[in-house]
Amino acid sequence: MPRQLFWFLGLVALAGVPEALGADPVPLVVRPLAYSPSEPDFFIRHGGQAKVTRLTDAKAVEVLAGKDSVEKLIKGVDFGRETIVLVSWTTAGPPEGMLQHETIKVNGETRIVFFVKAPAGVLIRGMRARIAADFFVVPKDAKISFESKERSG
Repeated sequence: MPRQLFWFLGLVALAGVPEALGADPVPLVVRPLAYSPSEPDFFIRHGGQAKVTRLTDAKAVEVLAGKDSVEKLIKGVDFGRETIVLVSWTTAGPPEGMLQHETIKVNGETRIVFFVKAPAGVLIRGMRARIAADFFVVPKDAKISFESKERSG
């Protein structure tokens, strides 16, 4: 019984650590969008470029993804408060790295950084390259960036 009590008190104490360190907790603000392109070469044309492209309205989505895809991508997106971003990235494998992001608030400004995280504990990789492009919905006023150097796992 005392062991369980100490475990519980430890969790309660840790709950206040981010605020005590000055970090501003940020609610989940990035939503992935499922996308199956109608054009077979979409990922070849748009993947592997190590950049983020901001699509601020339905017309921009149509220009990039095509007329057939626009309705699927913009469904549920409020362009008054949100925007769509295309993250173009690459990794090597096997095993391959994974696209991730971190969200922080600095002086009231939301910053979202996308990056590729390498698999943990793997020393030799690179037998093949994987190019990819993924769509996400983010807050319209957020600063978005992509770290081109893969982070270690």
